[in-house]
Amino acid sequence: QEYYLRGTYTHNNLDFANDVAHMVDELGFRELSMEPVVAEAKYDYALKEEDLPFLCQQYDELTRHYLKHDENGDGYNFFHFNVDLGHGPCLPKRLSGCGSGHDYLAVSPEGDLYPCHQFVGDPQFKVGTVYDGITVPEICAEFQSSHVLSKPTCMQCWARFYCSGGCHANNLRYGGSLKEPYQMGCTLQKKRLECAIYLQVKKMLRAQSLPQ
Repeated sequence: QEYYLRGTYTHNNLDFANDVAHMVDELGFRELSMEPVVAEAKYDYALKEEDLPFLCQQYDELTRHYLKHDENGDGYNFFHFNVDLGHGPCLPKRLSGCGSGHDYLAVSPEGDLYPCHQFVGDPQFKVGTVYDGITVPEICAEFQSSHVLSKPTCMQCWARFYCSGGCHANNLRYGGSLKEPYQMGCTLQKKRLECAIYLQVKKMLRAQSLPQ
C-alpha cells in the first residue's frame, strides 16, 4: 500500500526542506510534495517578497537531500522535481497547462458549473448548470484562450513550456487577470524547475557514466 503526503509551507514555517527531510528520513514517506501557501497579504501566514531568497535556499537544500538519496539507491518522489526532458506533456498541455473552464468543470452541490473548484460560489464565474448545460460560453472561451502564447510576461519566459502559465485562479486573484501570472508563484515555480532540471541532468550523466 502506497501513501502520498502533501504539506504546505507558509511565512511561519519557511524551513520546509527540514520538513521534507523529516518526512523521508524519520517517517519513511517516499511519495510527497510541499506546496507554498497562496493567501492575501493581510494574513500573517502569507508569503512575502522578502521570503524569496530564503525559500530559494530551501529548494537548493532539498535538491541536495534528494540527490543524496537518489545516488544512494533509496530515492523518493518529490512532486515538483518531476520533469521529463525527453518526452513530457503534449503541446496543448504545454501551452495551457490547467484545463479549467474548457477541459473540465467543477460542479457545486446545487448543480452549478464553474471553471474549477476554486471558483465555486463566485457568481461571475458561473458558466451554467448540470440541468441547462453551458449558458455562458464566453467564460469558457476566455479560459481556453489564456495560454502562454497570449500572456505577455510568459511569452518572454524560459520556463513557459514547463509551467504553462500557472494556475488560472491564482493569476486572477493575485496576478490581476487570467493573462498576468501571480508573481510569487511564478518565481517559486522557476526555482523549482531549475532544481528539477539540474537533477534530471545529474541522473542522465550518471546513467551514461559520464563525468559530472
